[in-house]
Amino acid sequence: MRAVRRRSGHAISEFAAALIVLVTFVFAPLINVGIVPIRYLMAQGVLTELCHRVVLSERRSEAISLFTNEVWSKSVLQKCGIEVSNAKIGLTVLGKDNSKLSIVGAEPIPSEWLPGGSMEASVFSLEISVDCAIAPLFQTSPGLPGFTSPVVMKLKASSPWENFGIDPVTQEYFVNE
Repeated sequence: MRAVRRRSGHAISEFAAALIVLVTFVFAPLINVGIVPIRYLMAQGVLTELCHRVVLSERRSEAISLFTNEVWSKSVLQKCGIEVSNAKIGLTVLGKDNSKLSIVGAEPIPSEWLPGGSMEASVFSLEISVDCAIAPLFQTSPGLPGFTSPVVMKLKASSPWENFGIDPVTQEYFVNE
């Protein structure tokens, strides 16, 4: 008597090929794209923490020095696949009539914008901006940004300056030293 071949189980050999196609063309690209927002949130969190730590300095010159000599945040971001470049620090001052003064780097604040001046400045905000290249998990050379090559974006963080005291030695505001 001859054995009859059953049809159950014939799709098992096709299942492996379908699973490879599914992983290669669906799951891997989704994971690759899904890493970019996670790295973005990490970069924004590190930048916000750095801005808060810098603004706690007593003098603005100390804050700028701390920011320029900072290596921890760049090394952490680099280990996470984020390249940081073009880091800048500045101070934005808002007056009572919504006028705005932006100061880059260690440039001194004009006396009319200091506390008690004619512009009656009320908000002093330290701002940090950096350019970040956020890489996906897998990269290839002819790349589509976000899918196979890094996405370049400008990130900013700000924190209010809180030390409006006057240095007893120089008689200058700490925010202007």
